[in-house]
Amino acid sequence: MFISARWFTALILLLASIGLAEEDFKSQLPRIAPLDPDVALKSFKIIDGFRIELAAAEPMVADPIAMAFDAFGRLFVVEMRGYSEDPDEDLGRVRLLEDTTGDGRFDKSTVFLDGLSWPTAITCYDGGVFVAVAPDILYCRDTDGDGKADVRRRVLTGFARGNVQGLVNTFKWGLDNRIHGATSSSGAKLKHSYDPNYTLTLRGRDFSFNPRTLDIRPTSGGAQHGMSFDDWGRKFVCSNSDHLQFVMYNDRDAARNPYQAAPRSRMSIAVDGGQAPVFRISPIEPWRIVRTRLRVAGTVGGPIEGGGKPAGYFTGSTGATIYRGGAFGWDDTYAIIGDVGSNIVHRKLIEPKGVGFVGKRVDQKREFVASSDIWFRPVQFANGPDGALYIADMYREVIEHPKSLPPMIKKHLDLTSGRDRGRIWRVVPANYRRGKPIKPGKLSTIELVKLLEHRNGQLRTTASRLLFERRDHAAVEPLLKLVKTGSPQARVHALSALVGLKVLTAEAVLVSLKSDHPRVREFAVRVARREVNSSPAVRRYLYSMTNDNDVRVRYQLAFTLGEVVEPGRLDVLLTLAKKDGNDQWMRFAVLSSLYRDAKEFALNEDLKKTSGGREIIKRLNEQVVRMERNPRPVVPAQLSVLDFPRENRDEIVALYRKSLSMKGDAVRGKALFEKNCSTCHRLDGIGKETGPNLAAMVNRGAEAILLNVLDPNREVNPQFTTYSVETIDGDNFIGMIVSESATNIDFVLGDGTTRSILRIDVETIRGTGLSLMPEGLEKNIDRQAMADLLAYIMKK
Repeated sequence: MFISARWFTALILLLASIGLAEEDFKSQLPRIAPLDPDVALKSFKIIDGFRIELAAAEPMVADPIAMAFDAFGRLFVVEMRGYSEDPDEDLGRVRLLEDTTGDGRFDKSTVFLDGLSWPTAITCYDGGVFVAVAPDILYCRDTDGDGKADVRRRVLTGFARGNVQGLVNTFKWGLDNRIHGATSSSGAKLKHSYDPNYTLTLRGRDFSFNPRTLDIRPTSGGAQHGMSFDDWGRKFVCSNSDHLQFVMYNDRDAARNPYQAAPRSRMSIAVDGGQAPVFRISPIEPWRIVRTRLRVAGTVGGPIEGGGKPAGYFTGSTGATIYRGGAFGWDDTYAIIGDVGSNIVHRKLIEPKGVGFVGKRVDQKREFVASSDIWFRPVQFANGPDGALYIADMYREVIEHPKSLPPMIKKHLDLTSGRDRGRIWRVVPANYRRGKPIKPGKLSTIELVKLLEHRNGQLRTTASRLLFERRDHAAVEPLLKLVKTGSPQARVHALSALVGLKVLTAEAVLVSLKSDHPRVREFAVRVARREVNSSPAVRRYLYSMTNDNDVRVRYQLAFTLGEVVEPGRLDVLLTLAKKDGNDQWMRFAVLSSLYRDAKEFALNEDLKKTSGGREIIKRLNEQVVRMERNPRPVVPAQLSVLDFPRENRDEIVALYRKSLSMKGDAVRGKALFEKNCSTCHRLDGIGKETGPNLAAMVNRGAEAILLNVLDPNREVNPQFTTYSVETIDGDNFIGMIVSESATNIDFVLGDGTTRSILRIDVETIRGTGLSLMPEGLEKNIDRQAMADLLAYIMKK
C-alpha cells in the first residue's frame, strides 16, 4: 500500500512518541569505532612520491583545529574540544608541542592556555600568541619559561558567535606586516580594548590588525574557514560548499573612490565547481545514508545534493592553504584543501586567467591524501619549518552542524565523541630526509636577512616577522642589497621588511619596478604608493609601465595611480582604460582611481571606441551626478542598534498549534507559498533565496517552522537581521544586508528586490534586531491554510 511522504512523516512522529521509531533508526545507525594512531596511519592512501607520518596524537593533543609554528620550531595548537554544542563548558585549550629529540615527532606537550570557549585561530608574535576566542582576540605570553601563559590580555572584541562553523579563524602574517584573519559568516562589531568608542562593523569582509598598535582595518574576503597567501601576498579562501576562491582586490583600493560601487571581491575559481566531485575511500557514514534516504523520500527536509547521493562531492571544505614549504619540488602554485566530510585532502593547481586565476584538479579520480577511516577530519593545514605539510586532524566520529541533523537521527549520535582524541599528521616527499632544524629565533638580524632567501616560505615569513618585531636598523643595508641581488621571493620580502622598518627608499622601489620578474614588479607597484608623490623618478617610471607584458602588473598600476596627486596620471589611466578596459576588473581598478577627475576623464573621445571605454564613461557620468548631489567629504555611516519593540505573540502561536495536527493539502500549500513566501524563500525552483534555507529549517520540524512564521523576531540569526537606512536624499527603507564593500552596501528589501547604496549616500544605518520576515502572516492565513502551507514545506 502506498503511503504518502506527508502521512509517513506523521507515522514516524507517532512511532517516535512511543519509542518504536527510535529503536528502528538505532539499528540503522551503528557507532563507528576509532582507530589507534598506528592503525590509522595504515588507513591512508597518498599519491606516489609522498608519504604521511604521525607528528602527534592523543593524549598529547585533542581536537586540533588551528596551529602555528613559533620562531623556535615549537607548535602552538588550538584545541576546540567544546565543538559543537558545548560552548559554555569552556573546554577549549591551546597546547604547546615540542620535539625535543629532533626525530620529527613531538614528544613534549604542555597546556599553554585553557578555559576557552570555542577557540579557533592562533598566530605567533613577539614571544607570545594572538588567539581568537569569539567574541575576543587575546594576547597571551609565557614570561617565566614554564610553557604556560601567565599573561592573558584581551586586545580586540566584538566577533559574533552565531554559528559554530562560522567563527573568526585563520590568522596569517601578511607582506604588509599585519596579522590577517577571516571574519567568517557570523560577522563582527569590533572594538579596541582601550577604546570602547571605536567600532568596526564587518559583514562579508575580513580584517587585519597591526600587532604593535592594534590598528584594525577591514580587508576583502569574507569566506568561511581557511585563508592563505601565496609567495606574492595574493589571497585564497574557501567556504564549505565552494572549496576554492580568490580575492580579487584589496578593500583599501576599493575605498579610494566612494562614488563607485565595488564588485564582490571573492571569485570562485575551481574549474570543476565549488561542490566538485571528490574521491573518498572511506565508507559513507550510516547517518549520511539514512538522512539522504529520508530527504529523498520527503520524510525529512534538507537539500537533496548530488542527485540523491549521500556523498562524493565537497560539502565540508576547509583550510585552503597554499603550499610554500619548498620541500615538495613544486615550482607551480598548489592549493591544499580538506573536506572533513569526505576524509580527504585535495589539491588544485593554480593557473592565471586574466587578472584572476583558475584552480584545476591535479589528481585524477583520486585525492592527494585519502583515508578509509571516517574519523579522519582534516580541518586546517600549516607549512612547517621543515618543509612538510602539517594536517590538523580533529579526529571526530561526527562532524556536522547540529541543526542539519534530523532529530530522529541526531538522538542516536554522540556529537562529543572524539573530544579526547586528535592527531597532527605530516606529509613529506617519499625520499625526504630530515635535516638540522633551523630556528629563526636564535639567529642574528643579519642572519635573518639571509634567511629571506630560503626556499621554505614559512621560514621566510617568520624571518620577516622577526625583523618587524626587532626594529633593528642593522638590517637596512643588507635588505637594500637583497632588493637588488636576491631571488624574486627574497626581493619581495626585502621590500616588505624595509616598509616595516619605515626605511623604504625610492631607489629600492625603482630597482624593483625594473625587475625582470613580474611578481616583483607587481609588488613594487603596490608599495610604490609610499614614494610616488615624493619621487618624480618613481612616478615617471610608473607612467612608463602601461605596456608591461603582465596583466597583473597593469592591474596593480591602475590601483596605485589613485594615490598620485600629479595630473599626469590621467593620461596613464586613459592608456590603461583603452588597453584593458574590456576587462571588468581593469575597469573597476581604473574607476577606483578617478575620485576627483571623473568629469574630465569622461569627456575623452577615444574612450568611446571600445565597449569597455563606453562602460567607463557611463559609470563616470553617474559618478558626476552623485558628486554634484552629494559633494560632502566621506563620513562612514555609524551603525547603531534601534530599540524596536517586539510584540508578544505567544497567544497567536498557541492558537495556531492546532495546525500541526490538521490534515494539510500540499497543492493548496504551494499556492500559498508562491503568494506569501516566495519573495524571500525558494522551493521547487520558485522564489528567491534571500532568507534562511528552508531545507535546513525543515530539519527542525513543523513546530519550529510554525514558530518562525508566526513569531519571526523571537530568535533572529544575525545573518538575517534587518537594518533601517536613511539616505541623504531623505529616502528611508528597511532591508537585509546581502553584501558590502568599502564603498557600497547591497540590501534586499521586504518585497525581494535588491538595492545597492553607496556608503557616502547613507545618512544613518541602524540595526533593528528584527527579521526581514514580517509579523502578521496570520491575517492572511487561517489555521487550515497554515496546515496546507506546512504540508507543502515539510514534504520537501
